[in-house]
Amino acid sequence: MNQVSRPIAELVRWAYTPHGTFGTLTVGSYSCYIVERPWAANKPRESCIPEGVYPLRMRESPVVQRTTQGRFRQGWEVCDVPNRTFIMLHPGNTMDDLSGCLAPGKDLGLVKGKWAVTSSQVAFAELMAELDKQNDWDLHIYQMRADYP
Repeated sequence: MNQVSRPIAELVRWAYTPHGTFGTLTVGSYSCYIVERPWAANKPRESCIPEGVYPLRMRESPVVQRTTQGRFRQGWEVCDVPNRTFIMLHPGNTMDDLSGCLAPGKDLGLVKGKWAVTSSQVAFAELMAELDKQNDWDLHIYQMRADYP
């Protein structure tokens, strides 16, 4: 049976800290930073999601509407995460802005004294424009591993 492959969005995590899990998301030629909550054994609304491959699907989302002040009604959901639902990509700066979701940013910095991604509204709009070029995506999430000579 031929399986249709979806385009790949790649999230490479490089910092697992009490202040959040940080990585770089690449979609096509676009790249941004991502903040998630720290690992908490995949507990819903409290943890980043496990490494793996997950389909992204567009859906209407109240959290996307709220965090974009109504500029977007729909967003991309990370689907098929074991024992988890409603994991959205949406604007946010620190892990405190998230309940198990992922927030993009243009840069890294401090927000109210906490490690953060910055310019999240701009990064979210740019990310949506890139993701909207396709109907379906696979999100590959993995930890950065250093290559030594």
